[in-house]
Amino acid sequence: MTFKEWRLWLKDLPWIFTWFVLIVLFRPVIDNFYYLKEISPFLSPLYLVGVLTPLLCVVAISRVGKPNYSRLDTIMSFYSVLIALSCFFLLIGDSFSMDSIEFTLKLTLPAFLYFFCRRLIRSKRDLIGVFVTFLYSSIFVLALLLYELIFNPISTQMSRGLERIQGNFADVSNYAFYATCGVLLSGFFFFENSKSKNSTKRILAFLAVLAISLLISSNIHHTASYAVIVALFTLFIINNLKAHKGSAIFFIFTISILAYAVGKETIDENIRPLIETDIQVYEGEKDSEALFHGRVGRWQTFLDVFFESNIVSQFIGVPSSVQKPFKYISKGAHNDYLRILMFTGYLGLATYLIFLWSIFKRSLKRGTSVKFLGLGALAIIGLYSVSTTPSLYAPLLYVLVPVTCILALPETNSKENL
Repeated sequence: MTFKEWRLWLKDLPWIFTWFVLIVLFRPVIDNFYYLKEISPFLSPLYLVGVLTPLLCVVAISRVGKPNYSRLDTIMSFYSVLIALSCFFLLIGDSFSMDSIEFTLKLTLPAFLYFFCRRLIRSKRDLIGVFVTFLYSSIFVLALLLYELIFNPISTQMSRGLERIQGNFADVSNYAFYATCGVLLSGFFFFENSKSKNSTKRILAFLAVLAISLLISSNIHHTASYAVIVALFTLFIINNLKAHKGSAIFFIFTISILAYAVGKETIDENIRPLIETDIQVYEGEKDSEALFHGRVGRWQTFLDVFFESNIVSQFIGVPSSVQKPFKYISKGAHNDYLRILMFTGYLGLATYLIFLWSIFKRSLKRGTSVKFLGLGALAIIGLYSVSTTPSLYAPLLYVLVPVTCILALPETNSKENL
């Protein structure tokens, strides 16, 4: 989709959808004003977006019908009921405090976005329009990164002896998600434009995005992002071996040459400190609680709280019995599977996993580009969920939720030529 085609697509959208595209476009800029909330929540554009997004989603959901029924809707509807129930207990238990309202807005975002995007994503043209918007928004992220590398880091933090740059973002995960989503989308467009005569342009575009993503990862030192990029590249190669063996061999050869040029010592300097603690646990020098940078110890503490809760809370989530359960259902869990278990109980986690399994099965039945997109999205969700909470990050949801919605459409819609 060219810039002109993107503008025409945006112009064709009714206002009830346009606001979402504009938020996706300007989200990296908005995120850089994160710390204004420390002065006043009324000065923070993030708070404004956080309040307006569910309201505008409800308006769109109430006025626009879904394009078709999908079993994914049933699964997500049940999951949404469990989310709403836990948020109800959260609000009641904390007397509708500002914290409980803020958490409710964050925790319900995946459900609101899913049912909103089911109305927005009616064909592959809509999906690509959202993706191109996300890529345009990434230009600001890249410019910010280059500024920090060339001139001076805006903000840094030390982790495992390595310095991380993070701009004015809340944490380095913001950089990480733009890096990994960039690889996912560039791979999707590579396969989507496979009939294009200019194969060199497609190859160079993918390699450029991959190089930028590795540049970001090497400066934020985010272990999960390295794993996600490797997984996405592996999926990319596997799909290429089936569809374009020549380009697959070229990519393998190119990456091998680059890895050799970078050198083992450079890779060790960037990777080994991130897994040093895990190596020490494996060698018996530290207890298992130190695994994943000490996260395993935290997970054990959280699980103790969960299993000490009454049986009802274990099935529908700890907000029904634990006062001020914020730390158990937020980013502090450092594991999305655990967070979802704490938040919505056995029923919620089981429903969530069924939803992911349905995405997996649907992805296998689609063409190369959509199959790569679906499996790549699952790789991002699955790997990030081990050590962080991807379902609580809006920029990541702006990509992953539309992917689930294209898979909810009949296959004829997702094969639409552009």
